[in-house]
Amino acid sequence: MPPFVLVDGSYFLFRAYHALPPLTTSTGLHTNAIRGAISAIQKLMRRTQPTHMAVIFDTPEPTFRHHLSPIYKGNRPSMPEELAEQIPYLHAIIRALGIPLYSLPGAEADDIIGTLTRHAERENQHVLISTGDKDMAQLVNENVKLEDSFKERVLDVDGVFEKFGVWPHQIIDYLTLMGDASDGIMGVPGVGQKTAAKLLTEYGCIGRILENVEQIKGRVGKNLIEHADGIALDHQLASIVCDLDLSIEWDDLKLQSQNNHELRRLYTELEFRHQLQSLDHPNNPNSKTYQEQQRVAVNQENPEQNTKFDHATQSSGDDILGEATYHTVLTTEAWEKLFSRIQTATHFAIDTETTSLDYRLAEMVGFSIAFDAKDAYYVPFGHDYENAPPQLNREMILAQIKPMIENEYIKKIGHHLKYDAHIFANHGITLQGWYFDTMLASYVLNSTATRHGMDDVARLYLSHLSTTFEQIAGKGVKQKTFNQIELDTAGHYAAEDAHVTYRLYEVLKNKLQQDSTLQNVLHQIEMPVAAVLTQMEERGIQLDPVFLDKLSVEFSKTIQSLEERAIDIAGEAFNVASPKQVGEVLFDKLGVKGGKKTASGQYSTSESVLEKIEHPLAEIILEHRGLSKLKSTYTDRLVEQAHHDTLRVHTSYHQAVTTTGRLSSSDPNLQNIPIRNEIGRQIRKAFVAPTGKTIIAADYSQIELRLMAHFSQDDALIDAFRQGQDIHKRTAAEGLGIALDEVTSNQRRQAKAVNFGLLYGMSEFGLTRQLGFTREESRDYIKQYFHRYPGIYEYMQKTRQIALEQGFVETVLGRRLYTPEINARNVMVRKAAERAAINAPLQGSAADLIKLAMIEVEKQLPKDQIKLLLQVHDELIFEADEDAVDVLIPEIARIMSSVHPLLVPLDVDVGQGKNWDEAH
Repeated sequence: MPPFVLVDGSYFLFRAYHALPPLTTSTGLHTNAIRGAISAIQKLMRRTQPTHMAVIFDTPEPTFRHHLSPIYKGNRPSMPEELAEQIPYLHAIIRALGIPLYSLPGAEADDIIGTLTRHAERENQHVLISTGDKDMAQLVNENVKLEDSFKERVLDVDGVFEKFGVWPHQIIDYLTLMGDASDGIMGVPGVGQKTAAKLLTEYGCIGRILENVEQIKGRVGKNLIEHADGIALDHQLASIVCDLDLSIEWDDLKLQSQNNHELRRLYTELEFRHQLQSLDHPNNPNSKTYQEQQRVAVNQENPEQNTKFDHATQSSGDDILGEATYHTVLTTEAWEKLFSRIQTATHFAIDTETTSLDYRLAEMVGFSIAFDAKDAYYVPFGHDYENAPPQLNREMILAQIKPMIENEYIKKIGHHLKYDAHIFANHGITLQGWYFDTMLASYVLNSTATRHGMDDVARLYLSHLSTTFEQIAGKGVKQKTFNQIELDTAGHYAAEDAHVTYRLYEVLKNKLQQDSTLQNVLHQIEMPVAAVLTQMEERGIQLDPVFLDKLSVEFSKTIQSLEERAIDIAGEAFNVASPKQVGEVLFDKLGVKGGKKTASGQYSTSESVLEKIEHPLAEIILEHRGLSKLKSTYTDRLVEQAHHDTLRVHTSYHQAVTTTGRLSSSDPNLQNIPIRNEIGRQIRKAFVAPTGKTIIAADYSQIELRLMAHFSQDDALIDAFRQGQDIHKRTAAEGLGIALDEVTSNQRRQAKAVNFGLLYGMSEFGLTRQLGFTREESRDYIKQYFHRYPGIYEYMQKTRQIALEQGFVETVLGRRLYTPEINARNVMVRKAAERAAINAPLQGSAADLIKLAMIEVEKQLPKDQIKLLLQVHDELIFEADEDAVDVLIPEIARIMSSVHPLLVPLDVDVGQGKNWDEAH
């Protein structure tokens, strides 16, 4: 008969936490304690094969022992937060494994284990208690054994005596005499393990020891007399309760069938790949035995597809991904069969495999395709590792599929289709029929999700852990490119991409169909914009390398001058670029106040710290850092990033990064070029028009303030914009009670700070700091502002409430912007979430409008005369024929100002010039 197994879950939890190094998921959730504890429990179960079992946990509530002694376990540190967050997951996995789990507020795990042990004995069951707690030795007898599963040492009756020098029935007295500082059991001073064992061996029990205390000589005897009053309490604290009223029947302790669906969900969220794969055994796609069985079966059934690379993926009935067969197409016969299916398909998911993530350098190695959730295919033609099997001809394959890829009536599904479009373009194929991008669908459903890569989205919506590229290619300098991956491995990986993409399409499409507004955001904004961005990235914008070199030299001279000024102020030479040395000079040598050291022991000299310091050296350091960054990012790097033949730079736009819907860019990041200062203007001069062309820049004027007028429906604000007034002058005039023509430039500046500051939730403190007002002046200014614009105040209050009630706010086109921290306990975090909620509809709506503008100008403007090159914030940059500019400028203004009706006009400032700065 297998033993009845009782697991001290609290011990397993802490033991695993301290035994394993910190482990986290990609979202930052700690998992080391979960991994270690579950592994140890499953190992114990495999070894003991129990039919009845229970895992027992302590609870945070005080027990009767805490009431008996105020110092009971008082020296134990509080549980680390990174351990506490793992407990609910561990409990959930144990239950999903079908293992009974118990805890009882007011009782310790020891007492529950003691009670269940005696219960099992009454059922004539042998008991194995898995724990590292020495207190449990008091439960050992002929039917009960202890085992520390982490050390695999079993203690029976003789084992207890061998370890402690006393028998199990003496353990309570043993603990009482020697005490336990961690539990708050005082014990008798001077009595340690050896002395306690010696006394109990000689006298048998504490009662006999106290009866003969006069015969015990030395300090030990005196201490026993002096501390006799505390012995009774310590004895009670050390005794495990074995008669709790648990209302548990023997059948309740029987192992149940595991819940694979729940385990899959938990293992996926925790990113436990091995445990997830174990759920599919023996149908594990990574099992060589399984793959071989599938290959034989498929080849016998489909001899015309005679390739040893056909295999199947997850086929567990509770896997949301579902069952599918993966095929690697190597023969002409197999390709012809697949090609006929492509020709007749109305839609399919497609994914390209390449030699690089940089689309400008990437070569296509193959592509994968899925028409439904049952099959997925990989067509390789570029694997060139040693002894690679013969593959189909790339030029022939691409020539055959080109008409289908370019057919706008065949719907294309993909994850980050923009990348695949670039890859096809590299081979002379224009992707048409953009229908459903699962990355963008995930982004539309919830932009605040951490990431929208395929692995992340599959984990969230399919409870599936996709095979990662690093798993098949390795990491770091030894990482292989896809053409070097063996076809057996590459085929499964590539086909899985298409299969997962198709399943995501089915799931996400269904979710979007439940909300027509979000469906519209995807199909009328994000999908068309992705196609437009592909064209913009392909076009790029031309650089002036001579000007950039000259600018870089000027920056170097300015940087050197700043360093000399800094050294002169410091009175000694130091590395101005070293945060450590800057901190020492500022706070130690010069004695500037405001210095705070970090955990590393050096002063923080971050931008936020330096901005608060009124000292010329702090100003110089900030200027030095800003200029150095611009030099390294732009003037030194732009030419390197440009195409070596055309000298055009091709930025990459990212649609699924920001939470508000705004685009971001990289390589180079053109969003971070300073807008309003002279340095930014100088850098923009480097972006030029070729001979015979002109740069046109079109910018939405005060778009977020106009959107505030629309959302708030404030009469005064709407009236100002409809009359075409200077909104900042009007704000100043009304706030100060003066005429418009009496407003000074400084007063306008202050009003502008308030207008824009309040959009971002600026407080009285922020206004005081920015404008130099007193707190009272700032309070009065804001009060007066809201008196003049009551609609804005009402909008802010209403938006806070909406965010609080439904957890999200919406843009003018219905894009949802979630506010997950709106209910945070931390006041600072909650206030920041409220400010974000107020601003999000404005920023998000501005993002929606500029995207609509991009779609419309690409659709309506003549492509032979003008091309859209860049989008930066609320601005579009074009390259146009010189002789068509006069006609094109009013057309651009007309299109952009009419993309969506608002309560106020959408004004567009349009300029032209030989470079971006002149046009801006």
